[in-house]
Amino acid sequence: SPRWNGLGENIHRPTFSPGGRASMTGHGLRSAAAAILTVCACVSLFHGASAQRTRGGSMARRHSAVVSSNPIPDTLYQQLQMLETRRAAAPTSFKCSNCPLEADGRPMAVRIMFMDVAPANMNPAARAAATKLGRDYSCDDPKLAVPECFVWSNWVEGWVGEFTNTFLKELNMNVTALTRANFSKEVYEVYKGGSSYTRCVWEVRLGNVDLCSGDFWETEERRGIAPFASAMDSDVLKLGTLSLGASTAIRLDSIFDPFTPDVWAVNLCMIFVSAMCIWLVETTTEMNGDFEDQLEPHKRLTWYQGMSKALWMGMMGYVSGGAANTTTTWPGRFILLGFGWFVYISVSSYTANLASFMISQSSAIGLIDAYGDISDRAGNLCLLEAIEGMVKTPGVGKVAYDDYIPAIEGLYAGKCLGVQVGRNEWKTIVRGGRGQGSICVDPADTKGHSSCPDPDGQVKKILISGCKCKDPAIADAAECPKDCPDHRKYCSLLEINDEAFAFYMNFALPVSKRIQDYVSAWIISLRQEGTVQRLKGKWIDAVTPDVCGGGAMEESESQSLGIKAMAGTFVISGAFMVVGLVWHAATLCMGPKRGADRAPRGMFDEAAPKGVEGEFVETEFVDGEKRSARPLSQKTPDDVWGGKGAEMSTAQYDDICGKLSEHQKAITQQGRVLERTERLLAQQEGQLEQILSLLSDMPSAAPAPRKAKAAKAPNGATVAGASLGGAYPSIESPPLESFSGSPTGGASPKRSSAEDLASSKHAIGAINERFPAANSNASGEQTPGAQNPILGFFQQAFPPPK
Repeated sequence: SPRWNGLGENIHRPTFSPGGRASMTGHGLRSAAAAILTVCACVSLFHGASAQRTRGGSMARRHSAVVSSNPIPDTLYQQLQMLETRRAAAPTSFKCSNCPLEADGRPMAVRIMFMDVAPANMNPAARAAATKLGRDYSCDDPKLAVPECFVWSNWVEGWVGEFTNTFLKELNMNVTALTRANFSKEVYEVYKGGSSYTRCVWEVRLGNVDLCSGDFWETEERRGIAPFASAMDSDVLKLGTLSLGASTAIRLDSIFDPFTPDVWAVNLCMIFVSAMCIWLVETTTEMNGDFEDQLEPHKRLTWYQGMSKALWMGMMGYVSGGAANTTTTWPGRFILLGFGWFVYISVSSYTANLASFMISQSSAIGLIDAYGDISDRAGNLCLLEAIEGMVKTPGVGKVAYDDYIPAIEGLYAGKCLGVQVGRNEWKTIVRGGRGQGSICVDPADTKGHSSCPDPDGQVKKILISGCKCKDPAIADAAECPKDCPDHRKYCSLLEINDEAFAFYMNFALPVSKRIQDYVSAWIISLRQEGTVQRLKGKWIDAVTPDVCGGGAMEESESQSLGIKAMAGTFVISGAFMVVGLVWHAATLCMGPKRGADRAPRGMFDEAAPKGVEGEFVETEFVDGEKRSARPLSQKTPDDVWGGKGAEMSTAQYDDICGKLSEHQKAITQQGRVLERTERLLAQQEGQLEQILSLLSDMPSAAPAPRKAKAAKAPNGATVAGASLGGAYPSIESPPLESFSGSPTGGASPKRSSAEDLASSKHAIGAINERFPAANSNASGEQTPGAQNPILGFFQQAFPPPK
């Protein structure tokens, strides 16, 4: 082949020979063919560029997601353009504006079906048009739908509708709006169920719809039918039942409601374990008096007595809100710290939750109290058809419906004991009293869905809100129950808070594969910006207040604390107890080895050396036997009070303890003697009061002179107070004839009070004159009668027998 230099000259000039003319001819033909192809290519490029300028296109466009299925282009320019379009078909980000596009650059044509369900999707323009025409509003009924239902830009209300409208404006696609009135005949052949949401997913599968707009649950069944975009939000399913009114029964077990049974069981285990740990650690030290016999000092309790007392102290500590044990070791203190933490959190949680139970309106009773009651009573659960496969609880029957209002009506009809409702619908339909729907009441239909299989079947409208009384003067629908029987009727539902009923679902949009990436990118971006939560607050929380009010129908927010809520408390308390036990085990293992190197730390410290005066050890060995704890080096009491300070042996120690015990018994007996003496003195005081009362009734006649020798009193007669002045005659048998009137015993004449008082003084004076020595004894000392006039009088009147 020829070689050319930079100037286009052939540096290898051919040499001609007789046989070389034919080779020159072939080379010329090839050069001519190449020239012709070059001219054709230039002409094609010129015509292609003219056509592109005529369409107003630009080679710089890079937005195309779908490769055209047209035949192979005729021109070379179209081939190059297709290659460039394919290279640009994978954008760096699917969050783009004015995309995706068709192959010719036009906006992609898509078909979107809008589910007309509040508060997800709403069309205010179509509702206004239906009201203007004087007909009922419904975009799902082909007979009632107005043209405004099929304009995608009119679906601007609702948290899903406004969300969808936001990214559709950015994508700028050519949208054709559809509703449930546009379901194809083909979809009814492939799907026989009653859920219109699942039917829309099948429309995406069949290629009739590119996107379904609504609050769709992303279930396993639907995922197998068609693709879904990224999740918009999550839904929490609630369990509701029909309220039967307020409960008037007295529940003695209501005090246990703040905790679930498993928490109470763990609490008892914690008390038992902590008590056993305290006993195990503290029973080995003599310094702890909790495990000593109170009746016999210096005697330790037996193992079963110690364990019983430790358990009793643990129970007392739990119910009193503080530890009742005492500790003398660091391992015991750690165990007690763990027990104190457990008591603090447990008692605080119980008190707070008990107060919540007391003030909450949870006294309403329903058909069931928990999710397990359905299976116990072999009942049914009303739920949506979309999640029928998720509920697999044994013993729970399932009655599936296509919408929430038919499901709740099934509960009111007695078909179920409970109903499953989404969180948003519970706020709007149940507690907010907003919404409307329909239910098939045709006799030939047994399902009771929102629509009848027969298009001509009888359908009943359920107006939770929006009903108007026939009397224009009545504005509130609650005042005309005959005209609006369904107005806020679901306020009688009661929510059941049960951890066993825990179902969560994602809200996602069914979408075709050709726009799945673009829709998902915009959903992720808007969700990260908080658009979803803002729209839910705008279209649900802000416009749906709780219109059901309080009373017995109000849902109960109080629920028992489960084991998960208290797990942290148990773990922390158990950790402290484990540390204490490990520390105690380490002390037992390492204590004897290092005991000789450290100083003693207590009266019964086993590390104290035996030969140091004034120190103590825990045990001693006598004849090779280890005896109970005794101080081996202890100064005698004489040394304490200035004695010699000699050491005390074990026998001396036992002897002193015995003498102290006897002395204690003697003190106790003396105390009993003093008590008896006090009782005797009290009796004597009562007798003296009786004597004084007799003195006040004495006659005023002067006593007759007595003989020089007084009559001898009966043997053994004494008076009260004999211990003070000797033995005296008893007051029951004194010789009172000299004071009772005449010597012969006759009645004395009546006298006045003044005369009686004068006579009494005269009689007392005469007695004192007759018995002057009664106030002194034989030695001339004063007797008790000299200091006590009353006692002196009786000593003179009734001298003691000789």
